[in-house]
Amino acid sequence: MAAQACCGVVAGAAPAARRLKLRRPSRSSLMKARKMMRKAATGGEKCPRTAVSRRKRVMVIRRKMEALRRLVPPACGGGDGEERPEDDGRLGELLLHAAGYIMRLQMQVTVMQVMVHALNSNPED
Repeated sequence: MAAQACCGVVAGAAPAARRLKLRRPSRSSLMKARKMMRKAATGGEKCPRTAVSRRKRVMVIRRKMEALRRLVPPACGGGDGEERPEDDGRLGELLLHAAGYIMRLQMQVTVMQVMVHALNSNPED
């Protein structure tokens, strides 16, 4: 019995080992730990996550504005002096310009459909 006691193997130790279960940390405890780590890393200041995500959204919008600017021709109109909106970031003007261009394209498609219909129809109709 003395040999078993010195090695740490005791007859009553098996039920105690069964009671000890390793559990995964809960989600809330993980979130608290991450928050504490971020706080420690930034020196106690709040994490600028919202500023980073806002900056990303702004960059995505700018990229899409540039793509739209490349799609819409600079002078689409009947020569009325309308020019491309300046690159100073005026989203409203760019969208209005693009909407006008789309309307003109739709009108051109309608006119071409009427012309095709008129040219393909029989003269006796």
